[in-house]
This record gives sequence, structure tokens and C-alpha cells, in this order.
Amino acid sequence: MNRNIGMRLHRLVLACAVLPATIMAGLPACGQSLPNDERFSNAAVAAGRTISCRQCAELEARETASWVVVDGRGECLRYYAAGLRPAPGPNPVAAAWMHGDIMGSRPHQIGHQEGLSVAAMIDQERALAQRFGVPFLFLARPGAYGSSGRFWDLRHSPREAALMNAHLDLLKRRYGIGQWALGGHSAGGTLAAEFLARRNDLRCAVLSSAAPAYRAYLEAHDAKARLARPETWFDPYRSLDRIPTDPARRIFVIGDPRETNVLFRTQRLYFDGLVARGHAAWLVPLERARPPRFHGLVDFGETATGLCAQGADTDTLLRTLDAMPVQTERISN
Repeated sequence: MNRNIGMRLHRLVLACAVLPATIMAGLPACGQSLPNDERFSNAAVAAGRTISCRQCAELEARETASWVVVDGRGECLRYYAAGLRPAPGPNPVAAAWMHGDIMGSRPHQIGHQEGLSVAAMIDQERALAQRFGVPFLFLARPGAYGSSGRFWDLRHSPREAALMNAHLDLLKRRYGIGQWALGGHSAGGTLAAEFLARRNDLRCAVLSSAAPAYRAYLEAHDAKARLARPETWFDPYRSLDRIPTDPARRIFVIGDPRETNVLFRTQRLYFDGLVARGHAAWLVPLERARPPRFHGLVDFGETATGLCAQGADTDTLLRTLDAMPVQTERISN
């Protein structure tokens, strides 16, 4: 083991043993995720994954995990980063991507991550960082892409939102990040929309094939059981009045008007709510997703996130998206 990693791991293990887990947020880091031989398993997603604070310390020493505590309970949330200046930074702006669901409407319907590895995710972020000239991070949601937790139980829940928001805070402190260019696909984009009302450090938010009007999404699918339990989900549309005013922040709502999963009219509903409240927002209809559901626009969302982090003007960003080909086949989302 690299001597620096070994020393850092020793400190992290001691932190798990004798200090509150939140102390770990302030420990030094080298700014670049380091791979191990781990590959993602859909079987682990179905069963749920438990990672102790001590086990998380070894992953954190390689800068691929954080021990995140919300309401006294911790989860080991994974991230894969490239292009960051070493802690404490500064990193004036960083791009972060939150993936969509890796499960369908049944617990056994799992996709996207199988066949990928930690090394592959780091390579993906390295390519994005080099392409846009800004640090890029992939944030794994609870229970997915190596994070602890049971994805089926936590997805779309208030606890998931609290954990992911706390992880952004932790990474911001660790690396001295000034602003986030925050993007997400599908449910990851729904999280990004929710964080508009919780954060004042967003340079931009990119919502790709997202459901930011979540109740409208559930109603469109006649999801009676879920609608009857509003305490189990969050709806960014209900948070529109809490979004802080920031003329410099840009919000891009990207969707395919042909989509059959998150109907475009529900995305327009959220966009109209943003505009009515004076926020700088753009609705970007792109008929570039793949059939049959026309749901995936990950390439477009990542591109918009990188360009916004880079500081590209809005016309350049929109022209770039318009010139891109149909969404590619990909495993990560």
C-alpha cells in the first residue's frame, strides 16, 4: 500500500474509533480518486449493502467514499473524482453528477451499473474533467455504484435527499469547493432540483430527464399507493418558493418531448414555476433519447453541466446540445 494512503487510513480508522464520524470531513485528501479492484454487483444492490465506518475509512483513504451521518445514522457514500486540487483546495468550482435510478418498478429490475468498476468510474470522470477543464465528480446515491444502503428503500426518500445534500457539504469542506455545477439524470435530476431550495452555492443546476414536479409525475402514472404516502417522497415543485434568488445561477430543464416515463408536460410545469418566480431557467426540448421510452439524455446532461462549470455562455451551451447526436448506449447513468 502507498505510504501516504496507509498513514491516512490509520488516521481515519482512529477517527471511527474515538471521534464523531463528522470529524472525518476535515481530514486531508489528495484530490484524485484512486482505483481498487472493486466491481459493482447488482446482487448487492438487491440485498442492500452494509459498510461500517471502519470499512469506509479504507475507501475514504483512496478518495472514493465519505462517511455521511444524518440523524445519528451513517452511510458510506461513494464518489469518483478527477481534476480536484488536493485538500484543502481551493477548488473555485466543481461539476458533480447524480445518477438516475438503477431499479425499475420491481426490486429485481436492476440495471446500469453491472459490468462497471471503480476504475471505470474514475476513468469516466477523468475524461470529463479533461474535456471541460474543471473538476468532475460522480456522486453515487445510497445503495448504488458501491454506496451502502438499500436502494429500493431509500430512492426518492427524504432521507436520501438529506444524505446526498450532506455529502455535498462534506465534499465542499474537504476540497474547498466554492460553487457546484450540479447535474443529474432522472431521479438524480430530481435531487438537483430539490437542492436548488436547500443550497446557495449552485452555479447552475442541470435536470436531465428529471421529475422535478414529482407529484405530477406520480399522478400521470396513477401511482395511488405512493401518492397516499407523501411522507415517503419529496417534491421539488413544492419547494419552488424556497429557492433563493440568484441572478447569476442558471437552471436547465432538459427533456425529450416524446418521453413516456417522465412526461414532458410535467417538466414544463416545473420550468413554468421557475420562470414565474423570476429564476434564470431554460427549457430544452431535445428529441435525441433512445426508444422505446425516450428517457435517457445523460450525454446531454453531462455536457451541459461541464459547460456551465466551465463558464460557457448560454447560447454556446444550447448550440452545443443541439448539435449533439442521438444519445449513445451506456451503462452508467
